[in-house]
This record gives sequence, structure tokens and C-alpha cells, in this order.
Amino acid sequence: MVVFFEGDEVKVCSKEEGFFGSYYEAKIISPLNNNTLYRIKYKNIIEEEDQTWPLVEIVSTDEVRPMPPPATITRATQVFHYLDRIDAFDKDCWWVGMIFFIIVEKSLKLS
Repeated sequence: MVVFFEGDEVKVCSKEEGFFGSYYEAKIISPLNNNTLYRIKYKNIIEEEDQTWPLVEIVSTDEVRPMPPPATITRATQVFHYLDRIDAFDKDCWWVGMIFFIIVEKSLKLS
């Protein structure tokens, strides 16, 4: 079991219908109940009543995972293969996915 500490940046899994499989960026405010629960503050989700404040929730350990390390983009890291498992950032959250097809752009060089 991964243990998180106050201030750690994490991703929190949504279990809401239509958003299952998405992970939202958040920060640990405090561990609770011997690290089986965490009080977190979302980065991109706001309170419904006061839309000027980030949403704060208590979530279980199984809903939290660490942020990925910073990506270094090179030609070698831009290669994806059929059925690769990926996390893609879209619409303020990370979505778990799989590569089903690859579109290859071809360029024409004129001299």
C-alpha cells in the first residue's frame, strides 16, 4: 500500500457515472484513519456552492495514486504501439485508455 503525506500531489479516481476511469489532480491535505482515508483538495474541481473554492473531499486509499513523473518528450518517447495502455490528459483530468489505432502523418519533401 502506498502511503501519502500532507502536501503530496496525487491523482484521485472518479467513481461517478460517466467519469469512471478518470483521475483528477489533487493535493493531500491530511491522512486520516491510519492512512486508510485522505482529505484532499482538487486542483481543477470547484465547490458547487461557492465556485471560487477548490472542492475538498475525503477519499479512500484505493481512489488515490501518485502523479506520474515529469515527462521528457523525445522522438523515442513519442512512439506508441497497438494496445499500449496509456493515461491521456483531456478536459481537466486524466483518462485511462488503450491504443486501438495509430494515424501516421506522412510529409513530402520538395527540393
